[in-house]
Amino acid sequence: MASTKQAYEIELSTDQMAFIRSMKEKYDIADEGKTLRAAIDYLIVTKGVHDDVFGKRRCFRCD
Repeated sequence: MASTKQAYEIELSTDQMAFIRSMKEKYDIADEGKTLRAAIDYLIVTKGVHDDVFGKRRCFRCD
């Protein structure tokens, strides 16, 4: 059952959006928003990966 959704504006770089679109196409997901929600839902239920995802500083676009 679909839940109520709210619209948010987020900033993504070109390569981040390309990744979201590639996953959308690869897995035949309806739209980019649903693709991003799937990744977030995975992070919500997979607590063992939080340190790996959020505990490391990544800066692929820094000068």
